[in-house]
Amino acid sequence: MSIVAAIVILGILVTVHELGHFLVAKWCGVGVLEFAVGFGPVLWSKTCGETTYSLRGFPLGGFVRMAGDDPSLVLEGKAIEAGDAGGASPIEGTQQLSPEQEALLKDDSRWFLKKAYLPRCAVVLAGPVFNFLFAWILATGFVFFKGLPDVKDGPVTVETVMRDLPAEKSGIKAGDRVISVDGQEIPTFEAFVKIVRGSDGRELAVVVDRPKLAEGQSAKDATSFERLTVKVQPIPDIAEMDVLEGTGPKKTFRIGLTPSARITYTEASFGTAVVAGGTQVVNLSIRTLRVLKALVTGLISPTKTIGGPIEMIKQTAQSADEGLVAVISMMIFLNVSLGVFNLLPIPVLDGGHLTLFTLEKLKGGPLSLRFQQAVTQVGMALLLALMVFAIGNDLYRHLG
Repeated sequence: MSIVAAIVILGILVTVHELGHFLVAKWCGVGVLEFAVGFGPVLWSKTCGETTYSLRGFPLGGFVRMAGDDPSLVLEGKAIEAGDAGGASPIEGTQQLSPEQEALLKDDSRWFLKKAYLPRCAVVLAGPVFNFLFAWILATGFVFFKGLPDVKDGPVTVETVMRDLPAEKSGIKAGDRVISVDGQEIPTFEAFVKIVRGSDGRELAVVVDRPKLAEGQSAKDATSFERLTVKVQPIPDIAEMDVLEGTGPKKTFRIGLTPSARITYTEASFGTAVVAGGTQVVNLSIRTLRVLKALVTGLISPTKTIGGPIEMIKQTAQSADEGLVAVISMMIFLNVSLGVFNLLPIPVLDGGHLTLFTLEKLKGGPLSLRFQQAVTQVGMALLLALMVFAIGNDLYRHLG
């Protein structure tokens, strides 16, 4: 069931994005032939007036098919004949056009690429903007109904130990309680981090209490402990964490563990929730941009960072297993990630379309068809290469 929930969540994400394009296109007077959730074979469709609404076989995507959105047809000025697509990009499996749609295609004042600069930009921007708005609504609703989170720091209990990093190599395990480091008591995780980051890489003696567990017992239910001293040497080259925290390029010493969080929630007014939700979306956007920049500059490894549809479904399914809080957090993260990614100035993405429209505006006339086709082919090649790489990463992670 968690896999089904993951697919539903990702379907909502795509629908929100495409709904933005659809609604603003309608508002700007652009003729919309089809609003589809998913790709591939048509599972269900219904035509209402000039628009066909369809649900397709592969839910990880979607599209809004607009009249006059294909520059290879619009710029060539082809005459509209019976059954002609009227400058609309062809979509395999789309049913025959209704009389209203045929009439729409003959009215080039409704064509997307015949609209002025600002309406075209508004239609393209609407997809990412709707993702950001939806993330903001989710974050605001969470804070308003659940409350502002207050993380209680200390005592320090290890939640996760990251693979192949000093904490794991030293023998520290999830559930261990950190008592002291080099003889200094550790009341809070903040105090622990201060010592580790100020170590300059020297070896630290970490005293932990390890729970003695009966069969089927969890660490939080333990009543007896074994005291151990482990030697751990912090390292400065955990680039992924530096990027997320924005601490680069200075050396930041870490050992690779996270503490378990004790979170309480305090009631928040609607105004406070709106501000907190907006702040969360902004911070997530900044972190996403940091990761993208680090990938481009080679600061972090793409093999560790980039995931494809398998990884996305896996992570979303795990959030579904963990409950509503995790699901909402994942939806906020995915909406922000999709919004930021689509604004990149890569041809075939929304940001790429905005770049081309702006170049056309600066030139004072349409860009040549050859140039548009060339940059589109480059963009498609880049996205295809990225998809192949991401799926390869997924297969390597999950099949070894």
